Amino acid sequence: MTVQFYETPDNITAGTSLKDLNQALDGNLALHTGEDKMMVIANRQALAEALHVDTTQFVFANQTHSNKAYQVKANDQGRGTKTTEDAIDDVDALFTYEPNIVIGVFTADCVPILFYDESTGLIGAIHSGWRGTVQDVIATTFAQIKSQQPNIYMGNIKAVLGPSIAQESSEVDQDVVDQFKALGYADDFIRWDNKRQKYLIDNQATIVEQLKRVGFLEEHITKSNQDTFTMTEGFSYRLNKTPGRHFSFITRKNV
Repeated sequence: MTVQFYETPDNITAGTSLKDLNQALDGNLALHTGEDKMMVIANRQALAEALHVDTTQFVFANQTHSNKAYQVKANDQGRGTKTTEDAIDDVDALFTYEPNIVIGVFTADCVPILFYDESTGLIGAIHSGWRGTVQDVIATTFAQIKSQQPNIYMGNIKAVLGPSIAQESSEVDQDVVDQFKALGYADDFIRWDNKRQKYLIDNQATIVEQLKRVGFLEEHITKSNQDTFTMTEGFSYRLNKTPGRHFSFITRKNV
């Protein structure tokens, strides 16, 4: 299993699985895309071994491009590991304060956001394609977190953005542009390409702005320069309707 890991504190492990033509199903870890179930589960086992955990420590969600978040508890461990039927349903963000649980999100052009707070033990993962961005899944996720932890200091939380489609590759029509403009702060992240006669949106830059608006410090946001549409190790649904998905994950050990 090919994984890129991110720089985090010693008790936190975060990373993104990558496309690898030498792996079964090119390293796909998603059950919902219709590929061979047993091969996907075998790939999940390979990732678990790389992380030195058991697959029963994973928690997966059935993502729907929503703005819904779910707090993972200890008794959720194993959900979605072998079937989508018991996965956390209809959410696009998972967060937890529990140690030794692996949570994450699937993407193939959308932006994966991993975050952690060393002071409270909070970790989380958000899936934000353009639909999630215009619904501001980030704001709703952190509104839920702050409703439960009113004293949490957002300036302590750090975020890592994983591989996603870059602005240069992200062609959209007027209807999508209108939804970005309706946010009231995304105009600078929209560009008209006269040659292609298409708008190009910078979803990642919009997400960085949304993180800052909920209280993140810019120096605590690690951006990605990887374009899933062009990178060799990228899964891009826009490019070829791939059933493959990146899995961006995060877990925390007790110290």
